[in-house]
Amino acid sequence: MNWYFFYTPWGWAALHADERTVAHSALPTPSPLKLLTLVTQTGAKIRFVSIDDHFHPLVNSFRAYFQGEIIHDWHVNLSLQGLPPFSQQVLQYVYSIPYGETSTYGEVAAAVGSPRAARAVGQVLSRNPIPIIIPCHRILAKNGLGGFTAPQGIEMKKRLLQMEQNRLHKTSLSIV
Repeated sequence: MNWYFFYTPWGWAALHADERTVAHSALPTPSPLKLLTLVTQTGAKIRFVSIDDHFHPLVNSFRAYFQGEIIHDWHVNLSLQGLPPFSQQVLQYVYSIPYGETSTYGEVAAAVGSPRAARAVGQVLSRNPIPIIIPCHRILAKNGLGGFTAPQGIEMKKRLLQMEQNRLHKTSLSIV
């Protein structure tokens, strides 16, 4: 696996992946230097992907998401080896939550067979290795947004949810 480092409309992002499997993603950030420092510390090879390079479907889908495109299926395998079984269950379940829909930490806990483990679900999602593809931003607290450990925190979560809602609203209006 390589790190693919590329620009999106929201800033610089990176994916640790091969053609069909993804192990990590890094949310867009305005500063490529901070992200590049993080990526180089892993020791994996880095490949810069130019905007006009269309040979990386996963990179193209990630970019498309941040251009407002609705992604229903990422068509990838998730590399979750080394994570505890509960974490894998939570992440697999959250991966299945459709674009523009939300759930609560408690609902996720119940769905994976541990209805009293809402806080544990929150802890798993705070360490989500593949944000956006595993859409942890779609998981809310019972009485609010909950947390978000991305560099821009809760503001990034709000922005992602708003983008998805706006896009779904525009799509439904154009069908009528």
